[in-house]
Amino acid sequence: MTVVSQMVRAAVQVSDLDQSTDFYRDVLGLEEEFLYGAMPQGGNTHELIGMPASITGRVRILKVPGKPAYGMVGLFEMKNPQPPRLVKSEGANIGEICMVFYCEDLDEVTRKVKARGLPIVGGPVPYRVRGRVKQREMTIRGPDGEKINLIEWNVAKADAGDRPEKWTGNPE
Repeated sequence: MTVVSQMVRAAVQVSDLDQSTDFYRDVLGLEEEFLYGAMPQGGNTHELIGMPASITGRVRILKVPGKPAYGMVGLFEMKNPQPPRLVKSEGANIGEICMVFYCEDLDEVTRKVKARGLPIVGGPVPYRVRGRVKQREMTIRGPDGEKINLIEWNVAKADAGDRPEKWTGNPE
């Protein structure tokens, strides 16, 4: 049996590193910079991502301030050539990844997302499971169409192990 760690980071291919950095810092609060720089020249990053050796680019890995280096978001801007855009529908797509975060205030996030003109896929709405109403959730798309699900919950409680997944919810 193979055992893996919790997810280290999501790696997102972006068209504009500065625009994406602003979104993840301002809207989601991933303010701490774990790493920033040019993609290594002469390395083999291209082999890991299925791109030609000619690629150049920048990378920035962001994380929640003061938290361990897990669950980070890596933003990768590549050129020479730039990767093609993912063809997607408005809703769910087979093979598409959705990053999921706990969030203190969905109303604040909704305002910020709308101010940027980014798509809200769904919500914020009370999440319903097996006849019970649980916490509010919403799903949005980031600057390059990446899907992000936000669960409204006290982040400190979630970090301490009190997570909405354990809560049965209120009967409808």
